[in-house]
Amino acid sequence: MRMSLRAALVSVAAALGLAATSVVPAQAASGFDRCPQGRFCVFDGADGQGAMVTYTAPQSNLGSWRSRASSVINRTGYGEACLYSRTDYEALGSHAVVVSIHGSGGLNLSDYQDSDSRLDNNLGSVRWAHTLRECEGRAEPVDWSYTEVPDNGPAQAFGDLNRDGRPDLLHRSYVGRLWFLPGGSTGKLIGGGWKSMTALTRHGDLNGDGTEDLLARDTAGKLWMYPGNGRGSFGERRLIGGGWNSMSRLQAAGDLTGDGKGDLLARDTGGKLWMYPGNGRGNFGNRMMIGTGGWRSFTTLIGIGDVDRDGHPDLLAAKNGDYADVRVYHGLNGGRLAPGVNVTYAEDSDALF
Repeated sequence: MRMSLRAALVSVAAALGLAATSVVPAQAASGFDRCPQGRFCVFDGADGQGAMVTYTAPQSNLGSWRSRASSVINRTGYGEACLYSRTDYEALGSHAVVVSIHGSGGLNLSDYQDSDSRLDNNLGSVRWAHTLRECEGRAEPVDWSYTEVPDNGPAQAFGDLNRDGRPDLLHRSYVGRLWFLPGGSTGKLIGGGWKSMTALTRHGDLNGDGTEDLLARDTAGKLWMYPGNGRGSFGERRLIGGGWNSMSRLQAAGDLTGDGKGDLLARDTGGKLWMYPGNGRGNFGNRMMIGTGGWRSFTTLIGIGDVDRDGHPDLLAAKNGDYADVRVYHGLNGGRLAPGVNVTYAEDSDALF
């Protein structure tokens, strides 16, 4: 008589008066859990069931899987995925269903259809990206097509890197590329490697040459000045000093002292707010504590100059988070601000300054 090895071991354990424990084999992953990290997975059944195909790069045409796809999951590590019922990421015209998904949860395609088309068994193409705008085929930098900005005028002392009279922005992307946004839906690439900076703030003219400059703090706590060249980029950097890691926030705020020179605000880790008066020679005088509180809920505060040219400096403010509003607060008499106007949005991988 044959006996399996496991059965024999259990019989021996029983004979010796030992407690026999059954060995339960590890359960294989099922459903969406079968999808490996770093992949976008498509299944021919609902809830991640059935046959599975995986992708490591966006697909402009799913080929034979177009008519088989019933559920998907995004485990690429990218926060956004865009699904199209048509090939080549086509989003216009009839018979086009487009779905944007955020995060890494599984998705049944039968939940997405309209009177003309559907995604279930009709997934033409799919792509993923760090931001929704790139997922939808738009450019990496934030759109700065602010419709309330007037036509070109006199160069502004603050918020005007290329001296064309229009307020502009800098944008550091998720990979550390620095973009100059002069206005419009595209930007000019300044360079890469800016992810190593733990704080960035535009300062106006710090060195007295008539062009706007940039301050940047590295991981060692050193503060650097990048002198603007008046064309939307910067010259060779210059060290201002060390020890700036004690500050949780750095923000240029224009001429606070009224001496015609740009000043710097810094909030330390204890919550105190300090003012560093600019000396007009690329550095600062003795700091002065001016208080705490005010705008603490905003992680981004940018002095963007006089956007509406009413003689009062304006402020751009934004919070961290997915699709967080970016607002402009127009300056009023007496240093007050008008209610914020939503001008665009930023995603959690964006940094504006």
